[in-house]
Amino acid sequence: MKNMKKTYIWAITLVIAGLMIASAVSIPAATVETKTSSVVVEKLDMEKQTMQMALTGEKELKQMPMPLDTNPAFAFEDDQLHPGFGRSFGGTHMAAYRDEAQSNVIFTFSADDGVSYDPGVYYDTNSDYPSIKLWGGERFFGTMVPNYEDCSGAAAYVFETTDPTDSGNYALTYWDWSSNGWYDFIDMEIAVDDSAEDWAWGFNAIVASSTYSGCSPNPYIDGPFINYQTDDAGMGTISWYNNLPGCDHADAAIDHVTAKTYAVYDHDNGANFELLVRNDDFTNWDGAGSLSTINGASNLTYPAVAANDDDMIILAETDENGNKDIICIYGNVAAPSTSFVIDSVDDEMFPDVRHVQDDKFVCTYVSDGKLYTSVTEDAGATWSTAEEIDDDVVEEYKTADICDYANYAMYEFHNGDDIDIYLGDLPGGIQVPIFEVVSITGGIGVTATIKNVGTAAATNVDLNLVVAGGILGLINKDVNNTVASLAIDEEVSISSGLIIGLGAIDIDVSATCDEGTSISGSASGTQLFILSRI
Repeated sequence: MKNMKKTYIWAITLVIAGLMIASAVSIPAATVETKTSSVVVEKLDMEKQTMQMALTGEKELKQMPMPLDTNPAFAFEDDQLHPGFGRSFGGTHMAAYRDEAQSNVIFTFSADDGVSYDPGVYYDTNSDYPSIKLWGGERFFGTMVPNYEDCSGAAAYVFETTDPTDSGNYALTYWDWSSNGWYDFIDMEIAVDDSAEDWAWGFNAIVASSTYSGCSPNPYIDGPFINYQTDDAGMGTISWYNNLPGCDHADAAIDHVTAKTYAVYDHDNGANFELLVRNDDFTNWDGAGSLSTINGASNLTYPAVAANDDDMIILAETDENGNKDIICIYGNVAAPSTSFVIDSVDDEMFPDVRHVQDDKFVCTYVSDGKLYTSVTEDAGATWSTAEEIDDDVVEEYKTADICDYANYAMYEFHNGDDIDIYLGDLPGGIQVPIFEVVSITGGIGVTATIKNVGTAAATNVDLNLVVAGGILGLINKDVNNTVASLAIDEEVSISSGLIIGLGAIDIDVSATCDEGTSISGSASGTQLFILSRI
């Protein structure tokens, strides 16, 4: 198959859009779908600890310098690193990345499903490793790992927007947990869900240290913590289990069906790296919750987690075969099964995973400088033969991030003398129609043309065209039409028919379909008797 590789080149003044195309290549037949590995799960009998504090404040937004050109990718001077990437069902992207020239995380968006990106904005925090997730509709939340000089490295950031295309709608609030003894957040990942109150966005899984009196040992170095909002006034809670120092990385997910939360950490227990899996109820944080360890045949590191309808999938690196492979731990955390995404003589590293729909999940990983993707249709029991997304990618933690619905991955790429961020298609994501208003034209009446620029046909497309205005508001033409199907790259037009009148007119057009995609557009013009001028 072929994958569109969209490259985004930014530097400092003006924006041009373009695409690069790379062929997807199947990895040699090294995937062993039926091979399993044994893991040992132990549920820990430990008491959950919590403390609360009020929201500390909000950061000031700053504009990025305009780039010289874009092709589109994130390719400023110096390195662009560690993408965080969310995508709405309709194709709006909310993205973030670390820009070394600016020494900050840049927040940016695409309104055209990745064809072009806005120059972006930033908060002067010198943060890194952003995480972006879709809450619902066009509402996104995010976080990032603070600099160690920022609130002693203990600023728990929450980014929010309900309209990615309007940076005036962005907000970055935070809790400064250093005032209670926390410091040195070394990893942080966000998970979000829209099943509770509007202010209850989700939670952050954090690896952090603390001298707080309730922590044991004290100081508690690199412990597993979570942070979430407690009420609509901005009260926040940090929560943890004691006596588990030595964590390195964290990932987070919320099961949108069961509201069960998953915070997963790789933890050095003194003998090897095991996984810690924390479960809570997103709708009742005060509930009992649970914490379990998962031990494999050897080290388990760099976990990535996704979940749906009580199907948990945790991917991790394992070195049980003498090199690094990607193991899948799936099912119920109390008694999980295992499979291998990939088990070969090469090193496979730094997995990411995202739920698509039903029992389908998509993952990425890096091997021999290449980014690969694989799909499971049975909630982790078997994985497809991997496909190559691109070569010459950077082999490091959080080198790639899969967006919501798993249509694309953003990833770090060696582009000449520095590192830039590319966008690549994933074959296993949800395929959806996406509408574009191609034109609104005049003449004998008004005609609007809409095109399906998505990846699937649209069914039962409802079209609406309204022309209103004129002297004394006498013009009011409202036309509706339904098209049974609109194929990929197909256009459909809706016309007002004859309009008679004089004066200024406003035109509004909209389209919706059974798949949930919608779009609206508007224009203004003048009516001269029977002639509509736009």
